[in-house]
Amino acid sequence: MKYLSRSVALLFAVLCLCPCSVDAQERRSAKPKKPRIVNRVAATVNGRPITSSEVRARLAPYVRELSMLYPRQGPRFNAELLKAKKDVLNELIERELVLCEFESSGLMIPDAAVNEEISRRILLQFNGNRDALLDNLRQSGMSYAEFRDSVRREITVSAMRSTRYERDIPPTPDEIQAEYQSTKADYRDMSNDSISYDKIFIPAMNPDDPNASPEMQYAQAEQVVKAIKSGEISFAEAARQYSKDMHAQDGGKWPYIKRKDLAVEFANIVFSLPNGKLTGPLVDRMGFTIVRVNGKRQAPAPALNAPGIKELVEESVRRKNNERRYRAWVERLREKAIIRTYI
Repeated sequence: MKYLSRSVALLFAVLCLCPCSVDAQERRSAKPKKPRIVNRVAATVNGRPITSSEVRARLAPYVRELSMLYPRQGPRFNAELLKAKKDVLNELIERELVLCEFESSGLMIPDAAVNEEISRRILLQFNGNRDALLDNLRQSGMSYAEFRDSVRREITVSAMRSTRYERDIPPTPDEIQAEYQSTKADYRDMSNDSISYDKIFIPAMNPDDPNASPEMQYAQAEQVVKAIKSGEISFAEAARQYSKDMHAQDGGKWPYIKRKDLAVEFANIVFSLPNGKLTGPLVDRMGFTIVRVNGKRQAPAPALNAPGIKELVEESVRRKNNERRYRAWVERLREKAIIRTYI
């Protein structure tokens, strides 16, 4: 299948574990060399470097999701990846612009604040799995110490922004209540959100047919999606006929499962889908998944008077009220700065 993308072809190559020759077996048994990740400079802001490892670390969750959604890559994949890379680099450039402006302020961020923000990111981006964060850093070539420093700088920028633009007239009780009602779901423990879906799983290696390659299994998954969409077969029928998981004979219908019990990339994708939306085949190291969301349940939002919540809501109101002035200020900083990008 010559039209397969390089990423899918690579996945298929990794998944093909059937023995070939003695030489091939010996090569597989040899300890592979770890690839050396070169940490180049991605951009500079007034001479201050932004490293490629920092860009990769931020971009990695997007890349994993896009690789699942668009296994053949193509124009849509490339466009989404390019947009994500630009957004990440712009965020980092903006951070350095503000830090350059305030580098002599002497503002100190306590370790406790850094730890709290790291915990928040692990919860939101890695379903509370700290090992997943560390694995992401290893793959991007970024040390944990560098990551902590990056987080500290972002908190510093947020604090500096607050001191410059968010000390105006405090929000009114009505503004606070309105903001809480519109954003309260953002303060909940998302790892306890749950979801129910219909799922068809077609493994990369077919246990019933040792001659079936991952390419053939993927092609079958694509045909199943087309058949369901065209009405040739119902989702339940297709699950009973093709799926290889514990709920296949139930028509692929899965009971509610918590977000924290799902793989991070899969959870990010399915929770973003509207109910009834058919998606797939999604690719992971085990095989190919077709999924249709049936319903979602959100974990309860904390009350406005819960510890720390009112302060967060007030900060959100202030930030929105001053967003236009802050954006104009950042653009002025950008105009007078020397910014060079290398990726």
